[in-house]
Amino acid sequence: MDIDAAGVAAAFGLGRPVGEWRPLANGDHPSDSRVLTTVRGRWVVRSGRLLGDWHRRHAWRVHTLESAAWRAGIPMPRPVAPPSPAVGYWHNPHGDALVRVSEWLEGHDLRRPGAGADAAAWAGDALGRIALLDTAADLGPEDEPALHPLSDWHEWVAEAEAGDSPVAGPARSLLPVVEDATGRVREARRSQPGTVLVHGDTSRTNVLRTATGYALIDWESARADVPWWEAVNVGFRFATPFNGPTADGDPRMVRPLIAAYLDRGGPGGPADVSAFAGMLRSQLAVIAWCLWLALGHRQADAARRDFGRRIVASAAREMPRVLRSLDGWATLLR
Repeated sequence: MDIDAAGVAAAFGLGRPVGEWRPLANGDHPSDSRVLTTVRGRWVVRSGRLLGDWHRRHAWRVHTLESAAWRAGIPMPRPVAPPSPAVGYWHNPHGDALVRVSEWLEGHDLRRPGAGADAAAWAGDALGRIALLDTAADLGPEDEPALHPLSDWHEWVAEAEAGDSPVAGPARSLLPVVEDATGRVREARRSQPGTVLVHGDTSRTNVLRTATGYALIDWESARADVPWWEAVNVGFRFATPFNGPTADGDPRMVRPLIAAYLDRGGPGGPADVSAFAGMLRSQLAVIAWCLWLALGHRQADAARRDFGRRIVASAAREMPRVLRSLDGWATLLR
């Protein structure tokens, strides 16, 4: 099949397209999604490339969680089953090409002013429901966000400097922070807390307010994590209308989210700085990914290289404040 509107509609049984599809806005981030209208409804079509065995495992990880959440009735867009050959919810029509489809939900995300404690509480309840899904079987370290050894970070910085990349300066300035954060995550993991599959990117961007209530979108960041760490991470992401590497500890958002998560029966954990291990590990994984993009890896085009550079530069400014704030933020968990 051709990855065009008519080809996708025919392959997924969506009905005849009505007009041209349009790119789906993604803020200042590069977008790989389009909105397709057919005689049967509106759909979000996402395309990509299969990047290797790790990507194949990740696609099935997403499928496991997304399908379990859909069966459990968690409000979300309906994923459309792909035709064969498929990798999770992705259709793999030829070579490394991928395309997937989900139902369009009409609404707006929560970056607009006005989202308050009710939205945070809804998110906390949803996280609790996800934590209680039966997804713990067969998970291994490869399903968790990668915690790269410091030697990898030094190699990436050396590569940036050797290529006179504009990301070299902020990347080098991050090395002490990376060492500190990596040490904290390793220390928290010593107690071997159990993991489940989590959404991995719950934020104001990925919660929609619709005519019938809130809904959680974009499950492609699904990963294994300690559910308590995930709830704490999301609590602090929800405390700001932006999705940068840090958030202010606004008790009006953090406390309702944590309370709703625990009231739903989500597994709790120590209410101290160790609870931020998931947030730190997630941020390190995002920074590593964006550093790769800035260096041109992962088939990054010019727009993605520039996006990666901006995220690394932002992290260089904000991550030191994150680490200085952990003791104060921990008081909001008690």
